Amino acid sequence: MKRIIKKIVLLSVAILCCGAVVLGGAWCSAQRDSSPCTEVHIVVQDSMERQWVDANELENYLRRHHVYPSGLTMEQIDCHAIEQCLLGHEMVREVECYKSPFGHVCVDVTQRIPMLSVVTNDGCYYVDSDRRVMPVRKQIDVDVPVFRGAVSQRAATEEYFDFVSWLCDNRYWKSRIHDIHVSNPKSLVLKQEGHDAKILLGALDGYADKLNKLQKLYTKGFDEIGYPECREYDLRFEGQVISRK
Repeated sequence: MKRIIKKIVLLSVAILCCGAVVLGGAWCSAQRDSSPCTEVHIVVQDSMERQWVDANELENYLRRHHVYPSGLTMEQIDCHAIEQCLLGHEMVREVECYKSPFGHVCVDVTQRIPMLSVVTNDGCYYVDSDRRVMPVRKQIDVDVPVFRGAVSQRAATEEYFDFVSWLCDNRYWKSRIHDIHVSNPKSLVLKQEGHDAKILLGALDGYADKLNKLQKLYTKGFDEIGYPECREYDLRFEGQVISRK
């Protein structure tokens, strides 16, 4: 009988202790939630690769939209609202906002990645890695392929984006092609870095085969006998590379 009573007493004590721990944790959580935000850390994760925007600009952006968390209690801070606000910034690609102990709010930002530039009579813009148009910032120069001339926004985000993606994955042509002049969708002229000769590509149809043929001519022919003085290489005719002096 004494053993049974002892077990009941021990069980009761254990239950009371567990309850105290739970209540204490809840009280501490409530204390943390009602504590003020003491610091806001905005970090641009890829700032070493590109500098489209900095922490100060993003802080001012949050203040203008009345979601900067300084001065609020931790329970008043809506991390999702901060994320959605910053995603509206023209240079921001991804945002993660979270609360850390001691009243800190952390905001990790990833910038948009330009893939190509477009220059037309109507203006200039970039197309980013998500095929979205992004504005040009005059104080920043980005080394990406430039399409000039009669370039529609649809073409820039579709077939021209695909072409640039192919260039970026091609070790031979990646560093050679920078300027693409478009007089019409079926007349593309490529300028080469370090070469005066232009490449008349014509339409984009079959661009990989066309440029691969020219590459073979360069690497298996001209690298051995020397480059002739040509003003252009014409790839517009199927299966042919025509050089013109």
